[in-house]
Amino acid sequence: LMGGMLLFALLIWFWMRERERAGDSRAMTIAVSGGTRAIVWIALAALAVQIFLGGWVSTNYAVLACQDFPTCQGVWWPRMNFSAGFEIWRPLGQDGLGSAIPFEALTAIHYTHRLVAYIVLALAVWLGWRWRQHATLRVAGLLLWVLSGWQFVTGVSNVVFDWPLLAAVSHTGGAAGFVLVLTGVLVRFSRSDAASAVKVQGS
Repeated sequence: LMGGMLLFALLIWFWMRERERAGDSRAMTIAVSGGTRAIVWIALAALAVQIFLGGWVSTNYAVLACQDFPTCQGVWWPRMNFSAGFEIWRPLGQDGLGSAIPFEALTAIHYTHRLVAYIVLALAVWLGWRWRQHATLRVAGLLLWVLSGWQFVTGVSNVVFDWPLLAAVSHTGGAAGFVLVLTGVLVRFSRSDAASAVKVQGS
């Protein structure tokens, strides 16, 4: 999953660069501050962590550890075993000693994915609001809002309806949509000082 998303991001990056060289106005760079560019990098990094956690939930069959929302097992902070849940090098479904992974570990995996989702969705909604105020980024901002709603609905349906195949695939597709939008915008962002230098040289 992580390799596929990375390859997808690289393909978007190269495609946008080629469109820029071809003179496509939809791929032309936008001068922004270093701080603005850093925020998008942070959002993309948070998304990468969330995609990894989603894959870890699926790999460990931890989606059904919490079958209610917004609480988990009827409480806001269920019993969790993070050390067992995030022990990377171990057989599937077992801990490092060969024993069955405890239910508290599955809960930790699921709930961590849910908590990071709140961070990613908050960043996406905030960036969408900021971009909607910029004429050239208005569509990207709207897409972030749509994808946020899509991920929320498909994510909750995975919990409530016991991980139906259509909802699971749609959830992964929404993550790919986030990669598409954030990577595409990041490629278009250029530093203000770099843009000014080009303008001075061309004048």
